[in-house]
Amino acid sequence: MAKVMISIPDALLSALDAEVSRRKTSRSALLQDAARRELGLLRRDRDELLADLDALSSSWAGPVDAAALVRADRRRDA
Repeated sequence: MAKVMISIPDALLSALDAEVSRRKTSRSALLQDAARRELGLLRRDRDELLADLDALSSSWAGPVDAAALVRADRRRDA
C-alpha cells in the first residue's frame, strides 16, 4: 500500500480528527472511505442498506402534526 503526504488546512484537520474519534476509526480509513465515495467506488450492499433503513424507520413515531409543532414553537418563543 502506498503512503502519501498531503496538506490540509488546520480547521479541516480538526474536523477530520473529530470525525475519526466519533467513528472510532483512523484518519487513513476515513480518508480512504471519503476518496472511494467521491470517486463513486463505494457501493453499499442492498441487504445492508435495507437493514439500515429498517433500523431507522423503527424509531419513527409516524405522521407529525406540523401545525401543532409550529404553534408550540411560537408559544415557546413568545
